[in-house]
Amino acid sequence: MFNPVSFRHVLEVWNAEEHLACMRSVLRDMESALGLEGAIVHDVPVLKVFPNASYAALWEDRWEEGHGVCQWTERGASAPSTHVHAPHGVGKVKVAGWVDLPRLLDALQALWAREGNVVHRRWERADGLPHGVDLLVDCRGVGATKELADGGVKVQPNHGDVLTLETPMFKGGLDTSGCNINHNAWLLPLGEVGGRMRWRLGATYGWNRLSWDPLPESEEFLLHRMAGAFHGPGLEEFRRAQVVAHEAGLRPASPDRRPMVGPWPGQPEGLAMINGLGTRGVLVGAAAALNLARWWLDGADLPTEVDPRRFRGFKK
Repeated sequence: MFNPVSFRHVLEVWNAEEHLACMRSVLRDMESALGLEGAIVHDVPVLKVFPNASYAALWEDRWEEGHGVCQWTERGASAPSTHVHAPHGVGKVKVAGWVDLPRLLDALQALWAREGNVVHRRWERADGLPHGVDLLVDCRGVGATKELADGGVKVQPNHGDVLTLETPMFKGGLDTSGCNINHNAWLLPLGEVGGRMRWRLGATYGWNRLSWDPLPESEEFLLHRMAGAFHGPGLEEFRRAQVVAHEAGLRPASPDRRPMVGPWPGQPEGLAMINGLGTRGVLVGAAAALNLARWWLDGADLPTEVDPRRFRGFKK
């Protein structure tokens, strides 16, 4: 998902405008090149359910002071759906959505395979730069944790569980007014599949857990947290939802929650990385790749915020 607003203090996330523009430009070009126009980037606004009166007042204060975050949001209001339980109101993030990464990656893999540009092989730092390769960019995420630590760069695994739900499509089905509901968790409408409505519910956060396996207890945890966003018929419909998938993954986070883009610590020229994308990889990934390309091809300086040499332990 992509969302330019941090809900904790109702602020813009880091470089929101630049990252959104870059993300959209790159992904729209990729959609066009792959013949997948409109199939990769999906705009879905977020409804933030205000947890209390103080939070509602904070949201309103941002509007009264003309804060920059207001370019992405709407003023607080009543819930647009009678299914949503929001006694203190809701705030809408009108510029938000999700990216169908599995479909994008499958399409890219197929394209590169047709062009003869895919090679499957194992690589680790000790292998160095393969023969005939000018630049190798390691994008292994948590897979490079130990090797990067040896070079003074820390990648912090952050385990997360997500559920895929289905609900009936008939009149009276769960209604979120087409929005992603944020209330202790998030519930994202993905669209109709086989005559039923499909949703994604997430996510958990577990630091320093190294297993990719889903945690069985996370299913009940997520369903319980999201149930508080609904009442009456909406709660009844949510409780009827069928869990059709339970998945988990490891987010590669950096110590300061900024990407790590550029030279591999202590290694010769030609070995580089993109890592540490954390929970906002969709939003910041395109800009990170552009920074790397400009650094390698044009000799441009890497922004300090993403240069891995910013860390004290980095081995030159």
